[in-house]
Amino acid sequence: MPKFRKEEKEAIRECLLSKGKELFVQYGLKKTSLDDIVAACGIAKGSFYSFFATKEELYFEIAKREESFKDRLLADMLSSELPPKVLLHELFRTSFETIDANPFLQRVFRQDEWEQLVRKLPQETLQQHAEEDTRAAQQLFEKWQSQGAMLPLEHEVVAGLLRAVVFVSLHKAELGDVYERVVELLIRFVVNGLTASDADGTREGQ
Repeated sequence: MPKFRKEEKEAIRECLLSKGKELFVQYGLKKTSLDDIVAACGIAKGSFYSFFATKEELYFEIAKREESFKDRLLADMLSSELPPKVLLHELFRTSFETIDANPFLQRVFRQDEWEQLVRKLPQETLQQHAEEDTRAAQQLFEKWQSQGAMLPLEHEVVAGLLRAVVFVSLHKAELGDVYERVVELLIRFVVNGLTASDADGTREGQ
């Protein structure tokens, strides 16, 4: 296996991330082979393992990079003086629009791709990522909840609602002309529900 200089390693890693993303978007995780990826970057298959253990690990690394917009968005909101309801709407809307416009993230949200990823990646890797995701939003949600501006729900529930809204983008063709209106109304209803001052967070029996 060849030895790479630091600059070469950085360039190859970036190539794997970039070309890997293109191939995964075009063919999906299952149909993209390791041979396809290394050929696109002009390296031997054995050299790939100096960077990633599997193609699923590469896919996961690309997914984390593509999702990094959320960390920046949450950090900006934490220091914002705008009303929580406005910021919560922005969080849902920006997250939806970013994923809706990103072909790679669209694939991540497809059930078959995610299931393959879960089967192949170590559970501790997935658990760590889930905890980091929760931690990123926890401070912001706790701030709003302490102000009484947001229902005292578990952060995983709010994240689940956000994911549910994003799933609508998978049905864009089916919804047709009413797609944009459905998305906006859905976000508005969810945000209104999360910030309703007279709700108890469970709505049992309603």
